[in-house]
Amino acid sequence: MIRDTRRMLRLSVFGVLALLLVTPSQAYYHYVHFLTGAPYTPVPEAFDLTALPNRTISFFVSDSGAATYGPNDSFGSILSQVKQAAAVWNSVATSALRVHFGGLESYSATPASNTPAGDVVFQELPPGLLGLGTPEVSVNATVQTGPNGQFFPMTRGLVILTNTTDPKAPYGPGPSYLEEFFTTAVHEFGHALGLQHTWTASAMSQDMIRNTSRARPLDADDIASISELYGPANWMANFGSISGQVTAGGQGVNLASVVAIPPVGPAVSALTNPDGTYTINGLPPGQYLLYVHPLPPDAVPANGSGLAAPVDVNGNASFPRSGYFQTVFYPGTTNIQQATTFTVAAGQALTGGDFTIQPRASVPIYDLVTYNYLDPVSRTYIFNPGRSIFLSPAYAGASQQYLRLYALANSGPTPSPVSAALLGPGIGRTYTQMFGGYIVADFENLAVTTASPRHLVLTFNTPQGPDIYVLPDAITVVQNGPPDVTSLTVNPDGSVAVAGPGLTTNSRVFFDGMQTTIVTPFTAFDPTNLAAGGAISVMPPDGVGGQVSTVTVFNSDNQNSMFLQFANPVTYSYPAANAPQLTGLNPSALPAGFSAAGTASMVDITTANTNFIDGQVTVGFGTSDISVRHVWVLSPTHLVADVVVANNAVVGSTSLYVISGFQVITQPAAFQIQPANPNLPAIALPIYNALTYVTNLHAGEYASIFGSNLSLTSTSAVVTLNGTSAPVTYASGPQINFIVPAGFPSGLAILVLNNGAVNSFPVIMPVYGAPPVVNSVLNVAGVTLDSTHAANPGDVLSVQVTNLDPGVLTALNRVQVSLSGVLMSVLNITQVSAAAAGQPASGGVFQIQFAVTQSFAGSQVPLIVAVDGSASAPLAIAVM
Repeated sequence: MIRDTRRMLRLSVFGVLALLLVTPSQAYYHYVHFLTGAPYTPVPEAFDLTALPNRTISFFVSDSGAATYGPNDSFGSILSQVKQAAAVWNSVATSALRVHFGGLESYSATPASNTPAGDVVFQELPPGLLGLGTPEVSVNATVQTGPNGQFFPMTRGLVILTNTTDPKAPYGPGPSYLEEFFTTAVHEFGHALGLQHTWTASAMSQDMIRNTSRARPLDADDIASISELYGPANWMANFGSISGQVTAGGQGVNLASVVAIPPVGPAVSALTNPDGTYTINGLPPGQYLLYVHPLPPDAVPANGSGLAAPVDVNGNASFPRSGYFQTVFYPGTTNIQQATTFTVAAGQALTGGDFTIQPRASVPIYDLVTYNYLDPVSRTYIFNPGRSIFLSPAYAGASQQYLRLYALANSGPTPSPVSAALLGPGIGRTYTQMFGGYIVADFENLAVTTASPRHLVLTFNTPQGPDIYVLPDAITVVQNGPPDVTSLTVNPDGSVAVAGPGLTTNSRVFFDGMQTTIVTPFTAFDPTNLAAGGAISVMPPDGVGGQVSTVTVFNSDNQNSMFLQFANPVTYSYPAANAPQLTGLNPSALPAGFSAAGTASMVDITTANTNFIDGQVTVGFGTSDISVRHVWVLSPTHLVADVVVANNAVVGSTSLYVISGFQVITQPAAFQIQPANPNLPAIALPIYNALTYVTNLHAGEYASIFGSNLSLTSTSAVVTLNGTSAPVTYASGPQINFIVPAGFPSGLAILVLNNGAVNSFPVIMPVYGAPPVVNSVLNVAGVTLDSTHAANPGDVLSVQVTNLDPGVLTALNRVQVSLSGVLMSVLNITQVSAAAAGQPASGGVFQIQFAVTQSFAGSQVPLIVAVDGSASAPLAIAVM
């Protein structure tokens, strides 16, 4: 059964002028226009970064919610998955596009707004579909030209999720706390941002061949594709590329999928242009095999999972895919032993990856599903199904003598292969047989000890000769079994101790699909046998009184406790409590912007019956014309936020939505957008350091405010911070430079600018303490991580840091470690001697241990350590 997305009809919305950093010569799985003949240059559809507030696209969820929910599921749980799906795409370090969860909107009609955005709605879906996603482009849109090429500007993105999460319903991914709901949401967001399908097991692959998870929500293929649309001009500096042409009978082959696949690691692909040319960008440095395969039969647009074919200058789909052909490895072989290895270096562009392929009448197999069985008692992957649990995709234990997988075509009868092979080292003899209509393959495990997905190659005899089928990430090798939650214990401080076998230092605990805050890091049952598990104390997200939440533990090797507890999940019952209420909103009205800066202001929100936790609160106004730049938690019932009302925002009333954990507070018509007032100073957020142009400001530093109407004369502007005058060193209409007074206390400062006649609305400007300094990052073996030494998901890393407040030794919650914006699990902080850390004798040196809880597909990502919000300079490390 096909279970995926399809392209939807375009909405007629006015297209805007654009300026976007795209590379026009690539052939990734985007929504593509060809405006000329050969040589073909694809023109993709993409959001115009200059039309977005702070280069950010906000997605708003229909406040109607789903029609029905399954046991222990809720609207709040769905919202948590949407928020996390947005955060996944926001974490791509090589994309300049920021993706934000904007809260709720009333979707009884198309929202009145002039700012591009995304919408998430709920509908009944056709049989076989888990969700739908599409970019929306005006029928009147015209091609725009930016510094790096042409593109068609998108006006909105649309995500449609199932209208029921009841597992008894015939279709849909089930309750939103299940991992499949999350991976489906990530997939549909990709469509709404401008990506189509791929066949590399990545987030944008069809559901039956997708092998992503919470620990690995994106793969290198997804990162390359989103970076092609939105990456800055230098995004390829840490990556390589391979280009070539695919031909048959001297003619170019259109929409062939060319895949660069390493022996172990993520694959990256591209689709060919009508003349057969292609370029695969975004390849992490390493060794790759190259193969070309035809698109499967269900890739046609008529099937809900197909590609939208490229269109011509008139909008007609005039470039159909070429026919089927034999799948081969470069230089043209079905024998994996004869395939050429490409060595890719950072910044290197390899050419000559040309294929001459042989047409075929059909493909031997497609949409292959792999699976195996889990023994619930021993928590091991076993050969005999017997009493065990069915799991797909397949897993196998690194300690097993043979790695077994079962395989079945999801598209008809499964033919018998001549042979099967797993790529990568450590594999010996292979035994393959057919049993009951499916493939059983046993791979001798000689030295496979590292937890990682492995790629499958099947060889078939067909009437037209040999053919192969390659399935990236067909089986995931793991060192231990999945986690199993055996007990929940409520602690006196309200936190919950989650315990069971299989929990590790990299385990993350989720309540109804929402990640919890760790209060006490992992403690092993038996320090000499970490595989036995242990306990983690976490603080439950803000919940509704009487709510029952499903508790799931996710490990960094893609396994989770729902493997064992799907039929009988562990739940936590929230104590009875009064419903949350809004008690104050100030101001309750702001004018529309009169310039590109918009109207910026802080808003103050007070509530009752809430327990706000920093990082788990979303504030929205139901329209993309109001962007919420940042939310600060002052107390369990008190928030402040910086908001910006866009230039030419639609005048009228909007609702206020506050989402805290699973609690949703709705106040209809609580806020008014008023007509623009061009006499006001218009502050463009954020406020920058005048010398470094970073947004972290400290006492004694120079700061720059940009915007409009900031000063009537060169001497008339006055800046105050919490009522204290800040020396202005330069003043003009579009820019003010000032000094944060020496000795100014760290914390949230309220900034007000007077242009010589009138005050601006107040905005929040954080003043930070001295930032920590990251000196090095080491793995457990003491190896310093750099461009040639990568970290793996599940690794425990040690960051050597100076300039740290010793008070954090007993307050881990003050410290955050992030990779590409994704928060990692801080395990402990210790003070070490300067000599041991290789640092000068003066000054304290601290070691922060954290667990890598997510894969980044071999990319170099920025590591940042922040204390009380004061962030270090980023340090780039590679994470597999």
